[in-house]
Amino acid sequence: MRKGKRERTNNDWLMQRTGLLIVYAWVLLAVGFFILTAWEPNYLDSSEDYVSILAIIGGPALLVVTKIIETWNQEKQNEIGDYESQAAHIRAMDEIMVRHKADMERNPHCETKKESAQEGEITPIVNEIMALREELDEIKTNSLSKNSRQTKK
Repeated sequence: MRKGKRERTNNDWLMQRTGLLIVYAWVLLAVGFFILTAWEPNYLDSSEDYVSILAIIGGPALLVVTKIIETWNQEKQNEIGDYESQAAHIRAMDEIMVRHKADMERNPHCETKKESAQEGEITPIVNEIMALREELDEIKTNSLSKNSRQTKK
């Protein structure tokens, strides 16, 4: 599983830039209208103008934000599905490692070469291999000398 910071996708960028800007603009206009009418009651006469501006911005903003949220939500659902499959894989690998460690503990005669070398078990084996190699070399030289004598005759 990849750890650390994940990459930002286009949908993340759209959600942060476009969606947030539209929502902030709409909220600022609504709050501005509320403050203006609270500060100056004369603005209540032109409230229909402000409401129509909010509706003009809010209608398309709602459609855009809804679409962006839908695509962003689908992307997040896919990521969750990926996380679930990765987690299942990690659990399976952990299970295999636990079984492997248990098998290794049950069979202590399976030592690594490093452990055997520390205990001095490899040295006699190496000496035996060297003796066998010398014996083979003698046999080869004897057979070569016999072959060369036979070809000379």
